[in-house]
Amino acid sequence: MRNTLRTRLLAASTAALLVAGVTFEARAEADDVRFAEQFGLLYLPMHVVVDQKLVQSCAKDAGLGDVKVTMHRFSGGAAVNQALLSGNVDFAAGGIGPLLTIWDKTRGSINVRAMSTLAAMPLKLNTNDDRVKTLTDYVGLDDHKIATPSAKVSIQARVLQMAAAKQWGQGEAFKLDDMTVSMKHPSAAAALLAGGQAVKSHFATLPTSWQEVKSGKVRTVLTSYDVLGGRHSTVAMYNTEKWKNENPKLYGCVASSFRKGIEWINADKKRAAGLFHSFTKSKLPLEMVEEMLTTDGEMDYSITPERTMEFAKFLHGVDAIKNLPESWKDFYWENNYDQAGS
Repeated sequence: MRNTLRTRLLAASTAALLVAGVTFEARAEADDVRFAEQFGLLYLPMHVVVDQKLVQSCAKDAGLGDVKVTMHRFSGGAAVNQALLSGNVDFAAGGIGPLLTIWDKTRGSINVRAMSTLAAMPLKLNTNDDRVKTLTDYVGLDDHKIATPSAKVSIQARVLQMAAAKQWGQGEAFKLDDMTVSMKHPSAAAALLAGGQAVKSHFATLPTSWQEVKSGKVRTVLTSYDVLGGRHSTVAMYNTEKWKNENPKLYGCVASSFRKGIEWINADKKRAAGLFHSFTKSKLPLEMVEEMLTTDGEMDYSITPERTMEFAKFLHGVDAIKNLPESWKDFYWENNYDQAGS
């Protein structure tokens, strides 16, 4: 009887451990996902993913239970990268320049790479200064500041450096850096439209770039498409290898959700404009948002990396990153490898 009782107790204990093990496996992955976003239409895919609860739906289908999804807003690539490195967010949305910077900085350690490209959009260097017609006109101005989200390191700041290198040679890439200041897009737009401020130029994204030009008080000096010779990816979502490996199913849900979100936008741009307008509580006329999304060459949502290696080559050439990637696949995760990237 003792042997029978011992056998039964052992079987019961084993069953309990198995149940506990199954429970542990089901809850082994994170139960929340934290996104870092910035201001503007570039981040509309994230708004769609959150509004439509795409990650939550996928997580339930994958047996992960209820997952909480939150967004945290930052200004500039430097702040976004710091949030990711400090563990305050799980996925960062930032420019291709900040992506390459953090990829290089973490290579061989926590290994940050891109989960997905979000969008392509021409960054516009706008000014209200009548003295400035071309890039060369900035030289010698001591009462003129150029606003970027993060001076010297944001994608706008990097494009300005690329423009300077193209104009005056690689050794002069930082020629205009002393003129740049860090400022949020809405604040920079307000300074340009008000006039009489130290900030007289703004390397802007939609919707502020559109508002500035449409006001009639501001004009565009150049765009990032001019500098890079065509359309390029502007913003990507990126994360650490640790989070990806510890949460494989949830990572897959996030990646597939952004693909679905971009498909949702491209299927009906006016519907997408309405979501942006309501989700962000935008004070812009809905018709203006629709016009921005439907005008060719202004806003393109795509997961395909475009001309990202042009940024990589430039940053390596000015010693902003130590490692030169062999291809774009070095700083993107493998779920992107079905794309014809560049």
